Amino acid sequence: MAETANGGPFPEILESDIFINAIFLSESTPLFLDSAIVATPSRKLSVIGDVSCDPNSEFNPIKIYDTCTTFSKPTVLVDVQNDPPLSVIAIDHLPSLLPRESSEAFSALLLPHLLNVDKRNKDNVWLRAEMLFKEKAATL
Repeated sequence: MAETANGGPFPEILESDIFINAIFLSESTPLFLDSAIVATPSRKLSVIGDVSCDPNSEFNPIKIYDTCTTFSKPTVLVDVQNDPPLSVIAIDHLPSLLPRESSEAFSALLLPHLLNVDKRNKDNVWLRAEMLFKEKAATL
């Protein structure tokens, strides 16, 4: 891809609050983030959703965590020395026997909703997600 042709890490990722990694990992995948780059004082990034979720793969482009998360403990904090705190969500529950096919199918289902995030006050998927978030947050 043109965006990653020059290799990484990619400091542009740090300018967003949330980064969703939903790629097919391969040996040609460049490094997206490492411990040094997330220590940047001007980092806005506070949440990473690693849908690809293969932290121990040599091809993992997000070299800042080394364990999958679970539904009961959905985040892991990354050791950064500055604010904001940085959490990774990496729940490994896509079918693992067909990783490429399941990743492509999941991405195809997720992308239309991500493209509607600016309409989240009217989109049923986002409205239900917000309702569920509030319900679960109230239990904390």
